[in-house]
Amino acid sequence: MRVRLEALSGQEMDLVHQTTLDILGSKGLAFMSEEALGLFKERGFKVEGARVLFSQAEIERALASAPDKFELVSRSPERGLSLGVGQKPVLLSASGVPMIITREGGQKPVDFTDYRDMLKLTHTSQVLEMANSGALYPSYEKAKLGLYLQVYETLLMTDKPLVGQSEGSLLSHYSIDLAQAACGFSDRVVMVGICNSLSPMAWDARMLEGIKVFSERGQALNISCCAMNGATAPVYLLGSIIQTNCEVLGGLVYAQLIRPGTPVIYGTTSSVMDMGTMGLALGAPEYSLISVGCAQMAAHYGLPYRGGGGLTDAKELDAQAGLESAWNLIFSYFEGVHFMLQAVGVMESFMAVAFDKWVFDEEIIARILRLAKGLGPSPSDLVETFNQGLEAGGYLKLKSTLKNFRKEFYRPTLGDRHNFESYKQKGLTLRNEAWLEVARRLKAYEKPPLEAEAKKAMVDIFTKATGEAPWEV
Repeated sequence: MRVRLEALSGQEMDLVHQTTLDILGSKGLAFMSEEALGLFKERGFKVEGARVLFSQAEIERALASAPDKFELVSRSPERGLSLGVGQKPVLLSASGVPMIITREGGQKPVDFTDYRDMLKLTHTSQVLEMANSGALYPSYEKAKLGLYLQVYETLLMTDKPLVGQSEGSLLSHYSIDLAQAACGFSDRVVMVGICNSLSPMAWDARMLEGIKVFSERGQALNISCCAMNGATAPVYLLGSIIQTNCEVLGGLVYAQLIRPGTPVIYGTTSSVMDMGTMGLALGAPEYSLISVGCAQMAAHYGLPYRGGGGLTDAKELDAQAGLESAWNLIFSYFEGVHFMLQAVGVMESFMAVAFDKWVFDEEIIARILRLAKGLGPSPSDLVETFNQGLEAGGYLKLKSTLKNFRKEFYRPTLGDRHNFESYKQKGLTLRNEAWLEVARRLKAYEKPPLEAEAKKAMVDIFTKATGEAPWEV
């Protein structure tokens, strides 16, 4: 099935591109790093104070060197991925979430037990193909050590390809070292780093350090913007798309200066500020319009695109969560996303995650994937089946039905199709059914094997970086 979503006309795309060139050429971007500013000066860019101005030729040269797709390896060869233009979307979990919603409906800070449960759900997922070491941020008495533990435990508990930690130089080097030790490659892309601009129109030093390290070491980057219309971006939706374009292209140029050919995923999670709550509204329909427009710009430049997923402003698994998450997942998938971060579990914009919503979002995604498969090729026995059914007075007992119904019909993991009496007798709400699925998945989890030599190398890297031995999981 082919669905094409567009928010921008061809004329509007030209306007976004030309306005981006005008702004970057006259106003530029602020780079809050003397090292970055020094590199721009060395390469002949116009620098005014902390602002770097970009010519059209400099931007086009960087775009020409950024690949449209790349290969991402894992510590299990069969888990490797092709990510980018012409490839199927790669889906990931939440990202950067500090709070968790409990089964009882309360909210608490994430701890490492929650973090490990998240990794178990990631590993047992049939729709998530990557693991994110920054999906949740557990509260820990040694905050810095906690970040190092997250990368270590992610590589230990799942063999899916990894999003690493890319904030600052030391943590970025450590993440790459650890992933290379686990995967056994020093010359392949083993990790994607996420680096976000500082809206409006700036890049901070720690994100720039992450871009530098990941680029120097041949790793992939997701360069994204998360601005709020009316606060850190213009109130106009088209203005938000232009600002996203400026900030992402500025980060991309920096990455290509450091190492031409660095894989860059163009991304945004920009949306409107709710003027009543003064917070970011990710369940708003405007979010989808902005994301679709940015996806068009990424396609215009021949870059892989990162969009959001099951994003909602809801606080529990209710009708609002279902409406907003399904809307955003459908739009994200059919806008042409290649790297879908925040695909499952996210609540209250980016503030919380809920495991019942996690499996609920997976159910939505599984249905979307069934839609995307379409009707399939015409069966060779279609006419014969019609004739047999007419002779038999129905199709239930035909061999073609018994042979093919499982592959033709989608069967949900969550949701009830029984009559009312059976539904009431079962006595399960969707939320309780979701929690039963969470419990089943956690129980079914098995830690993937890891070679002793790779494990020892990981322990050594962790101990050298932190001065402590890692926990045994």
